[in-house]
Amino acid sequence: MSKVGDFIKHYLFGHQAPNQFITGLKSEVDDSLELDTDALINKIKSEAKEIEKQNESSIVDAPSHGHLELCSTVMAAYNSLLPIIGDKESTLEFISKAMMTGVNNLSMRTSLSLMLDACKNNPDRLKEIFSWMMTQYGTTFSWTAPHKETDEEDSYAIEIQKCYYFNFFSSHDIAFLTPILCQLDSIWFEMVDPEKHGFVFDKSRYQTQGYGAPKCVFPIVMKKTKS
Repeated sequence: MSKVGDFIKHYLFGHQAPNQFITGLKSEVDDSLELDTDALINKIKSEAKEIEKQNESSIVDAPSHGHLELCSTVMAAYNSLLPIIGDKESTLEFISKAMMTGVNNLSMRTSLSLMLDACKNNPDRLKEIFSWMMTQYGTTFSWTAPHKETDEEDSYAIEIQKCYYFNFFSSHDIAFLTPILCQLDSIWFEMVDPEKHGFVFDKSRYQTQGYGAPKCVFPIVMKKTKS
């Protein structure tokens, strides 16, 4: 892998994603909490750096370096906000909202819309794109893309057996933070329009380790038209 490729992967997971989260946090803190936003954000960033140092052994490639930075920022945010907000569930709700506020932006939605439009009536192309994207996550994720065909439908799923995010949070006994990242999947699958794209994201088969499943499953289905 080229140094440029490694830099890009580290940048996307370890710079862009945490910064988007911090942007969302600033917005939510300004709107909902009466305190010094800058002081809180600086505290979170400082603690995140300490968490990164303590977990450097989990870095095995460029993407995992980025994954560590993102998870460290989420963990630091939880540690800092819990005593302020006062209870676990409200803190998780606050951080989850901040994550979506930061990441679910116009640039993200535009990119996803263009990708889905390029895959219209072609779920195989979508599979290729998502398989390529999963490869960018590096060796701390393991996944497969099984295909299944019946008389009624043609389907495939991206199935993740090993997830850095779930494993990191679990190692600190805070696996309940994983859904803060799992929820980001909904940005793209809520944009799938069966009438427009020719396939559907089957929410009834969707599952993730963050919500207690043994593996993550993202199912794409194309219904067959009977003669």
